[in-house]
Amino acid sequence: MSAVKNLQWKRSLSTLRFSYEELEYITEVSREAATEFESYYRRFCAENNIDIPGLEQENKDKMEQYYDHQKLPDSDIDDSMISGSIGDTSLTLYQNGEQDEEYQMSADEIAIHEAFTKLFKKIALKLHPDRVSEHLPDDEKRIRSEHFKEANEALEQRKYFYLLDIAEKYGVSTPRNYKQQTRWMKRETEKIQQLISKEKNTYNYGFAEAETEEEKINLIKKFIYQLFRVQV
Repeated sequence: MSAVKNLQWKRSLSTLRFSYEELEYITEVSREAATEFESYYRRFCAENNIDIPGLEQENKDKMEQYYDHQKLPDSDIDDSMISGSIGDTSLTLYQNGEQDEEYQMSADEIAIHEAFTKLFKKIALKLHPDRVSEHLPDDEKRIRSEHFKEANEALEQRKYFYLLDIAEKYGVSTPRNYKQQTRWMKRETEKIQQLISKEKNTYNYGFAEAETEEEKINLIKKFIYQLFRVQV
């Protein structure tokens, strides 16, 4: 591999790592903010005499469709979709979501998965509990078992860079299809960035980012209108 191609590969790998880390962070922020958003929403409705149980009953069909992860029918906000649950009882709506489309793996993705499946098998020869030498210290056996589990999860989740890390640690040769890997990593980074944008566009994350009471109140008003078509 030429020096330029090597730099491109390393840059793509680094960018992909960072994108995954950012997605994990934003997802965790949204998850942690869910309970606070739910509490604020219920308190705001109580203080403003908004009958949430009544509205939910009134819009029972809509609510059921939301819980089934469907779009609102005949809505002028075409992109309002569900992200998941808020707290124990409520919903997370996308402020501007998008329909998920049926996805098919590209030729590059298939080839990359096959290459890293082979890498996983080579890693397993060193780390699988049945392959680890009984003469190793117990701590080393435990570490190798944990790394084997991480490698297995990395393959399943297509987080191949974890496999590269583990392979390097244990002196396992890695796939040399660098051009193909670079193409795949760039496309994968684009997909992760789309997921990041989507997660940032949920009410949970918007609430976490809100710095003033005015911003929180405006977000709640928007949420209520999108859910019940009630202007507050």
